[in-house]
Amino acid sequence: MTVRFGSCDAERHWRPTGVAVLPAVPDPRTEQLLRGMDELLAVLCGPEDVLLTHNPPAAAFTELMRAAGFGARHHAVPGDPALTVEERLAAHGLPGFEGGTAEPYAVLPGTSAAAGRLGLDGPLPDPEVVRLVNSKSWTTRLGLPGSGQVVTSLAELDRAASEPCVVKDPYGVAGQGNIVVDSPARLALVRRGLEREQGRIELVVQPLYQRAADFAAHLVIGPGGGITWLGIGQLENDRHSFRGSGAPSGELLDQLDRAGYRQTVEQVAAAVAEEGYFGPLSVDSMTTTTGDLIPVLEVNARFSPGLISSMLAGRAGRAGRAGRLRMSLVPVRDEGFFERLVNALAETGRLAVDGRPGILPLAASTLAPPRGWLFHAVVGDAEPDLTGILEKL
Repeated sequence: MTVRFGSCDAERHWRPTGVAVLPAVPDPRTEQLLRGMDELLAVLCGPEDVLLTHNPPAAAFTELMRAAGFGARHHAVPGDPALTVEERLAAHGLPGFEGGTAEPYAVLPGTSAAAGRLGLDGPLPDPEVVRLVNSKSWTTRLGLPGSGQVVTSLAELDRAASEPCVVKDPYGVAGQGNIVVDSPARLALVRRGLEREQGRIELVVQPLYQRAADFAAHLVIGPGGGITWLGIGQLENDRHSFRGSGAPSGELLDQLDRAGYRQTVEQVAAAVAEEGYFGPLSVDSMTTTTGDLIPVLEVNARFSPGLISSMLAGRAGRAGRAGRLRMSLVPVRDEGFFERLVNALAETGRLAVDGRPGILPLAASTLAPPRGWLFHAVVGDAEPDLTGILEKL
């Protein structure tokens, strides 16, 4: 029995105290939707597994996952919903899971205490090691081509941002904590925000590339340091925000083979393992319109939508099908949106259950009014079919 749980806003909990934050407008709705993303872990579950989530499971969601073959037991985590699932599990626990294996979305400072309270077995990496390798500063200091530089003062920022660039928070995620600096006015805005913060400055400055393709390599590092290669997913991003993942083109794979991309990624994974981390790992990369390869933009030592998409595609491939994961922004009128969507897909024969091609919605709690995140798997007989299925959605 595997017990899956975990907060999907992990970077916020890895951030050290006293480090200045880039100027941003806080969005409470984004935090709400991030809390609902833990339902994506359902598609990694087998029939004997358990999924523990921030929100109570919607009946339509649980029934759909069972019909699609992901029939895990699904429970809401007790306690104050203002706290993380890790904090609530550590405080309250749940009976009946003793001897199971913990498989968290990410290892946070409270993950070990939560697993212990549930009586779960299996090793977990040191939270401080996890914090370290997830920092964009750590990745940048590997010194790989195009990775940019770490700056620790306003003077260093001024020098590094003299050309168009992207300034990144070492613990930013999902389009937050990234600012394009392409003018003196934009740099001045960033400087003023940092001066108001009066905290220790630690930022990553990367050149502003003209992107041709975004993609990520997915691996798993074992407790003994062994590396399992899962594959490459081509990413669909809106600026720096995830919108989908699917199979890379043959042209891109040929380019990566010529450049020795896999060997570079495995060297990065070995460096991550040497620090003491084990578990899921994704390496974000890109090519530019000038034909350059930027092999490592950042490392995600946790699960991610892209990695979940890769594992979904692997499952579809074993069944002789093609699959990918997408995320769309959709208007949501009321709390019944998810059930109506599932019913509409079923009535038109486009719900991907019982081996049929179509669409499989993957989370209900990310569809909160007035606007939500629709995570969905697209399953077809072959990769070219997926575009037509999406058009029907």
